[in-house]
Amino acid sequence: MEDTISLTMIVKNEAGNLKNCLDSVRGQVDEIVIVDTGSTDNTPEIARNYTDKVYSYPWEGDFSAARNFAIDKANGAWILTLDADEVLIPGTGDLKLLIAGENQIEAYLLPIDNPTAEATGEANRYWVLRFFKNNGHYRFCGKIHEQIVVSETGVVGIAKGPIIKHKMLSTRERNRKRGRNLALLKKACAEDSRNYFLQYYLGVEWLMLGKPDRALPFLKMAYHNLTDDNFIFRGPALRYLVICLIALGKYDEAICLCLEANLRYPEYTDIYYLGGVLFEEKKEYRLAVKWFNQALQCGTPPPLYNHMNGAGSFLACYHLGYCHEKLGQMELARRYYERALESNPSYIYPVYNLFGNLKAKHGPGHILEYFKEKGYLKLINISLTTAELFFALGYPGMARRCLEETKSKRTEEYTFSLGKYNIYSGRLQEGLEYLEMLPCESNFYIQACKLRTLAMLLMGRFKAGRGLALKLWKIPPARGYALVLIKLACLMEKGGELVYPPKVRGVELLDLSLEILNQCSCYLPDRYPNQQKDLFFRLFTGMEKIIKGISPRD
Repeated sequence: MEDTISLTMIVKNEAGNLKNCLDSVRGQVDEIVIVDTGSTDNTPEIARNYTDKVYSYPWEGDFSAARNFAIDKANGAWILTLDADEVLIPGTGDLKLLIAGENQIEAYLLPIDNPTAEATGEANRYWVLRFFKNNGHYRFCGKIHEQIVVSETGVVGIAKGPIIKHKMLSTRERNRKRGRNLALLKKACAEDSRNYFLQYYLGVEWLMLGKPDRALPFLKMAYHNLTDDNFIFRGPALRYLVICLIALGKYDEAICLCLEANLRYPEYTDIYYLGGVLFEEKKEYRLAVKWFNQALQCGTPPPLYNHMNGAGSFLACYHLGYCHEKLGQMELARRYYERALESNPSYIYPVYNLFGNLKAKHGPGHILEYFKEKGYLKLINISLTTAELFFALGYPGMARRCLEETKSKRTEEYTFSLGKYNIYSGRLQEGLEYLEMLPCESNFYIQACKLRTLAMLLMGRFKAGRGLALKLWKIPPARGYALVLIKLACLMEKGGELVYPPKVRGVELLDLSLEILNQCSCYLPDRYPNQQKDLFFRLFTGMEKIIKGISPRD
């Protein structure tokens, strides 16, 4: 059948990713072909839950050979290729509808988003040829960063979707893969030194490894030798070359490149954005404003342009706010920070600038009302950030009120923070109730137990405080804190003096004690009952005795 689609994949040790990938293509493909190149985990077993077409292939350092083997095993009229750490984003396009339209098209470039900061929505968008007819004409070429070779003109289309999303890898995993890629690329370049596609990939790998000095010659060679017929590579080579020059502090050279490029590619948003960044770095804020405004006017560039999400929207607005602030135009700066948050509420950095902008002119009460009126505090990421800013200023009560406005789904971080701010603002029982909700496997559990212990001591519940500190002792990373808190409970209840070694079971106690004392100093209740005043005095005095007892003597 002419509309059948086969997904072909090569995998190795992808047990943690494969299920998500295969679930994402349900309803989009008719057949799944998976070629395993030597997994030592249960990747093949997971694959067999989705298809009986699972094959083994001996790995010889040649990605194209393995991918072409997978194509040979496919029966569909069309081929979709994905990596295991990629998914099709639901609702962004239908492959069946795509091939039901234009008959002349034999292959499609699909958009792929590569997140650079998942929490803030920052990502790079590329266009990759991943969907093509299974007619024997389309084969992968190249041992590393393999590509489909297209010999005819007019047969490749550009699809707006479905969008492929690449999983954001850990730093360790990214560096492992880049190290592997570099070794293969160096070998391939030695065999074909005038292959400018390989030069481009070498430059990108070095740049992403934080070696812009090594990346620069490769990116220059790629950009100046690739033509606009290969703009799918020349475009990103240009962008990465500018980024590389910025990283090396070669601002004037980068500005000259941007000036040349914006004449040739007037729709390329990212060049205006990067030009703005360059002038901002040079403290030429009026020029920076012009470039960032041009990026806003361009918005999202046409397909094929390698694009950083936000360069024509929230990122440009954020930088415009910063530049106007540097020019003393505070009201204008605030409007751009607001636009940045409206465009992408997950991008929280404007919150810091807005808070500082308002603090310079108004009191904390006005700032809280402003964030409430704008509706920002209904969003959990913004309310958490704003609350921490109030807390750092010494207003735990206002920090608590920020979180009480939140309407989003409540997370463990939210629960911990609300407990923390309740305790520091004197609402000890309410704070305990929130912190007790956190399970022992939570990342916030140790911090929560420390705060719960301090709250119990401030309530005069010395036995309960010691009991919780003893539970902390059973957690190896928390033993130092546990010992300090146990001694503190004894001092508060019975008084006396204290001298003990600065190190117990290899744990240095002075820094931990100072940390706890600093946390105690953040206790600023809305009201101070007499009994609580006395308990706080005993707590503070106890911590001072502990620190004096373990401090090194002259």
